[in-house]
Amino acid sequence: MKTTNYSKFLFSRENREIRTKTVLAIKDSMTKFGFIPGRPVLITKEWVIIDGQHRFLAAKELGISVEFEIVEGNYIDKMILLNSTQSNWTLEDYVNSYAQQNIDCYRKLLKFKEKYDLSLSSAITMFFVVGVKSDGIRKGEILKINPDADKIAEFVLNCNTIAYNKDNKFVRAIVMVYNKLTKSQLSRLKSRLIIIPKLSNSRDFVIAFENIINKGKRGDYKVYLNK
Repeated sequence: MKTTNYSKFLFSRENREIRTKTVLAIKDSMTKFGFIPGRPVLITKEWVIIDGQHRFLAAKELGISVEFEIVEGNYIDKMILLNSTQSNWTLEDYVNSYAQQNIDCYRKLLKFKEKYDLSLSSAITMFFVVGVKSDGIRKGEILKINPDADKIAEFVLNCNTIAYNKDNKFVRAIVMVYNKLTKSQLSRLKSRLIIIPKLSNSRDFVIAFENIINKGKRGDYKVYLNK
């Protein structure tokens, strides 16, 4: 089926965000070859686009007919599956989609990310308990929130004597040691971070933290963080 009645089509909040570069690339292709047969925009009976939102926008901007096909069933599951097999969703696509579906832990994650101006990876590291894997996020699992997330985020932001304090390797190291250190030890660590260069992995940061805390200490007074 084809139509130029673009106003009938609706976008799904659960779909990934529109990427301008993708639309421009498809427009370039459509200018040369038209709307490629066999690649219709898939919609629900209510005209909600579940696959092909970039193709739809490209066709609309060019003023050409949109080829479409109506699909029955659970459109959210189909939408994620179709998009992930054609152009892999990023972790951020999944998080945004689940947040739009009002899954509480993902809505709160995005608010946390925005509040502290973090990358998604650093926000995930701080916001959820240790051990959360990206596969669980892609599946939309209900994840346990770290009760110390705000305290850790505030500590990280206050580590502003270094330029890389929001880097996920550094953030992960802080999460690994935060509850193993006293307030005075955390304060000591923060005051001496400037001597640590940007390191290549979290374990190296933990070793560097341990060296700072233990400097001048002996025997039972030392802490061992890299266990």
